[in-house]
Amino acid sequence: MATYTDIKITNDDIELDTAGQPVLIYDRDVIAQDVGHAIRESGYLPQLIGQRNTQQRALIRKQIKRVIEADTRVKPGTSTVTEYFTSASAVAITATAETEFGLITIGADTGTA
Repeated sequence: MATYTDIKITNDDIELDTAGQPVLIYDRDVIAQDVGHAIRESGYLPQLIGQRNTQQRALIRKQIKRVIEADTRVKPGTSTVTEYFTSASAVAITATAETEFGLITIGADTGTA
């Protein structure tokens, strides 16, 4: 039996199955979705887009780690935030963290560098 259950959100909308019913997610997927929403709501991604200073970008990544680890279901000290270039002008980040249900991975495209 699942410890956590939630409705799956895709592109800011409830995801529906073929019968028109909300798709449910469980445990690790719930935590990943909640952490992803917390990162988005923190406002750090837009700051990362606009920041050119590498030291300031590192500080923003550290703040994102704090947001991740603020979730009590994430094991302390296990989060990572990696920033990489997907093209000459586009940057993406991947965040990972360990939970009691295993590793979660959240990705975000921050747009142009």
